Amino acid sequence: MNIQISVITPTRNRAQTLHRVFNSLKKQTFKKFEWIVCDDASKDNTLELLKNYKKKAQFNIRIFSFKKRAGKPKIDNFCISKAKGKFILFADSDDGFKKNSFNDFIHEWNNIPHAIKQKTFAIVSRCLKPNNKPLEPKFRLASKIISYTDLIYKLKKNTEKWLFINKKILKKYKFLEIDYYVPEGILWTEISKKYNLWILDKCYRIFYSDTLNSITHSKKINYPIGQLEAINFFLKNKFLIKERNFYLLLINFYRFKFINKIYFNYKTKHKVNIKNKFLLPLITFFGFILFIKDVICFNISKEKYYKNRKFPKKII
Repeated sequence: MNIQISVITPTRNRAQTLHRVFNSLKKQTFKKFEWIVCDDASKDNTLELLKNYKKKAQFNIRIFSFKKRAGKPKIDNFCISKAKGKFILFADSDDGFKKNSFNDFIHEWNNIPHAIKQKTFAIVSRCLKPNNKPLEPKFRLASKIISYTDLIYKLKKNTEKWLFINKKILKKYKFLEIDYYVPEGILWTEISKKYNLWILDKCYRIFYSDTLNSITHSKKINYPIGQLEAINFFLKNKFLIKERNFYLLLINFYRFKFINKIYFNYKTKHKVNIKNKFLLPLITFFGFILFIKDVICFNISKEKYYKNRKFPKKII
């Protein structure tokens, strides 16, 4: 079969939700796809479940597994390098999606003018809630072509999206492997400096926010270096944020600097320059106050990041 789409799913201790992805894949009307799923040293029965899926699936499943935790950025980079499809879809291990998703994405891509395709890194679509209601209203934009930065930061359409990604362009870039999780928006913003999005103003992905071990559900501060990198990135790109938000980000920047210094002591080179130097002591103070609050309220997850330099094992 000529694989057109590679669906990539990093997973860690998600045996209770992976059925959403598997069942959604089974129902797809477009069949020229593969599922690349990589387990990140799960302690539950994720691997046994995936092996069972592979036995009964009528589509291609490739399973990889890390013995020691590697983190989502490393898994994403590895799976992209193994992908056979022309297009990449990232499906979180607690996601669902509509049965016509792949068919509609391929049809939409085929209808994009050739000259525009060369500068398009992804088709962007909206998401659904589990109750089948849209997570956000329609975009209703005059043009189907837009940059990621304009869509997310200028137009404030910053809820969850689903990207149908051109692998040829994506392979020119890498997710930062500096923590177990680094916000993907850093990479999408970087890509948007050269390439655009094409809008398909429909809902396909079903976004769940109730998964117990998800980032959105967690009450603790996880992945401080990934978060610090994201804050630092957005502070440097001042055109993305209003002045008030800039100073709020700056306070959080110092908050995460304190968290790193006291709990982890990772070597970082993050520095931020501000015009008004007199405000810096005050900003640092507020950052310290938030840090103290995190300590008192036990808000900080103390899991330390260790870079895994090995490759995952292929599960036959």
